[in-house]
Amino acid sequence: MGFSKFQGEDKMASKSKDVRIEQRRVLEKKLELRLAKLAGQGIDKAKAASDVIVKNLKAQIKETNLRIAAIDKNATKVQEMKLAKEKKLAEKDAPKAAPEAQEKEAKPKKKAAPAGKEAKKKAEAGEGDAAKKPKKKKEEAPAA
Repeated sequence: MGFSKFQGEDKMASKSKDVRIEQRRVLEKKLELRLAKLAGQGIDKAKAASDVIVKNLKAQIKETNLRIAAIDKNATKVQEMKLAKEKKLAEKDAPKAAPEAQEKEAKPKKKAAPAGKEAKKKAEAGEGDAAKKPKKKKEEAPAA
């Protein structure tokens, strides 16, 4: 029951661009026929433009044109999203190999750091501890 003749097509035919283009063609033909009929009755173009049926047909044509434009816009957006997704997946796969190589190179550099820098860091840490001890003594003295 749920299988359609055209698998992969939209369930609502009016969402298809081809169907909308055909609707527009039919409406334009109806409009031409109505204008011809009014002209045959001797009604000038200004009065024919204010005819209720002519106004309705023009409105339907305008709406159909807007739908076609929306379908085109949606199709381009979907295409852009597909490209962005492919690009994102490609970027996600490509950096996996590069960081592993960088990590292997970075680790030996840390081990091979100059001894002068390490000694300097230890000396600074020792000075910091010496500065903290007198402050603690000052704080403890008033409390006692």
